[in-house]
Amino acid sequence: MDMQQQLQNLLDKQAITEVIYRHARSLDRMDGALMKSTYWEDAIEDHQDPIFPDLFFYNDNAHAFVEPAMEGFKALKITQHRISNILIELDGDQATAESYVWAYHVHEEDGIDKEGILGGRHQYRFEKRNGEWKMTYRLTAFDWNQNQNASAIWSPKFEDKYIGKRNTSDVSYDFINK
Repeated sequence: MDMQQQLQNLLDKQAITEVIYRHARSLDRMDGALMKSTYWEDAIEDHQDPIFPDLFFYNDNAHAFVEPAMEGFKALKITQHRISNILIELDGDQATAESYVWAYHVHEEDGIDKEGILGGRHQYRFEKRNGEWKMTYRLTAFDWNQNQNASAIWSPKFEDKYIGKRNTSDVSYDFINK
């Protein structure tokens, strides 16, 4: 492989990685438009809730998944998705990838805040169309989870300035607008 092809492969892998990161950001900021921007219109999302699998299972159009996903996230008080161990295999204008995900959710059960902590992996298919990479398929495979009473205590003064917002008013949109 010549130097030009090696450079193009690095650029493609970086572009794919940023799509993966933007998708995680869209969940934590409950930004449906950002989430849609990571999928091609004909993409498939394959997703099941690991704690309540009988209540939520989805395997259909990814753009149609965005609204119920955002609605479901309204029931959560806090979310944070960490993505790591990204492996990407390129094949021209198509790619497959895997990433690890660690997701932290605070939700309420019977009046008690609970921390749901999930570990798993995302499996992806990507296509590059008109010079842009987006997902054509995403599968979430969960490996483990914990559900325990929440223990966080925040000062009320801290919340006004330093607590992240779960929407586009979050301070991060002052720095990164994608």
